[in-house]
Order: sequence, then C-alpha cells, then structure tokens
Amino acid sequence: MSEKLENFIRNNRKEFDALEPDESLWTKLDERLEEQCIKQNQRNKIRSMFTIGKVAAVFIMVLSIGFIWGHYKTQQANSLANINPEYAAKEVRFSSLIEDKRTELKTLKKIDPALYKIFMNEQKKLDKEYTELKEKLSTTPNQDRIVKAMIRNMQAQISLLNQQLNITNEVKEIKSNQDEKSI
Repeated sequence: MSEKLENFIRNNRKEFDALEPDESLWTKLDERLEEQCIKQNQRNKIRSMFTIGKVAAVFIMVLSIGFIWGHYKTQQANSLANINPEYAAKEVRFSSLIEDKRTELKTLKKIDPALYKIFMNEQKKLDKEYTELKEKLSTTPNQDRIVKAMIRNMQAQISLLNQQLNITNEVKEIKSNQDEKSI
C-alpha cells in the first residue's frame, strides 16, 4: 500500500506544488501554536514552582534534622553519665529512693491533707532548685561543681523526706491512739 501512495505522490507532484494553502489556515495554525506555547509556559511555571517547593521542603527537613541532632548531641554531652559516671550512678540510686519515699508519704494525704500540702511545697522548692542546677549544667564550664551540688540537693531531698516520714508516722500513731481512746 505504501508503494501505491509513493507512486501517486510522484505522479501528481506538480499538482501538489501548484496548490497553496489558504491564508486563514496559516492564521489558525499560528493561533493554535501560540495557545500551545502559552499552555506549555504555564505548565513549566507550575513545574518550576513544584521544584522550588520540593527544594524548600528538603531544605527545611535538613535544617530540622540538623537542629534535632545538634540538640540531642548537646544533651548527650551534658548528661551526668558523660561528666561523671560515679555521680550518675548516685543520681539513679537517689532518684529511686526519692520516688519510693514520696510514694510512702502519699499515705499522709488521706490522714492530714493540709500537712501533706505543706510537705509537698517544701519538696517542690528542692525540685525546682535541682531543675535549675540541671539547666546550669549545660552552660557552666565548672560542671563538676554543679554535679556535686545536684547530688547534695538529692541528699537534702532524701533527708527532708525522711523527716517528713518520721512526722507522718508520729501523726499516724497519734491518730490511732485517739481512735483507741474514743472507742
């Protein structure tokens, strides 16, 4: 079939060359090409906006990851275990002691809520001081001094809790004696 078409074009070539397309056809083609160029430019603008958006998103992600990593490294470097492992072990031991004693002290809440509130306020003061010391740990050049102050603070918390537990036991004893007398 392609041979027939080739032969037909060869035989009628002069007639094809003699005929010129209408001027309106060229105008329509020109308009269509302009429309396609405009659409293509719009697509290119949208693509470039998406590309810029992708680059910005990657940039933000890299910054975020860098910030998180840097913050983690700073915290890790300033952890008590990295500064002084011996003190870190003491901190763990004291923390668990403090938690145990606070749990034990919660029985006072049922017996004498006002006294329990006073005790908690005293504990909060020492907790606040400990938190401040921990924050100073990352900014102070003499970290060993701060670590020792943190350990002393925890010892003071344990001492305070022991005193509070002694008072709690006395209050319980007095209450039980009063209950026995009233019976």
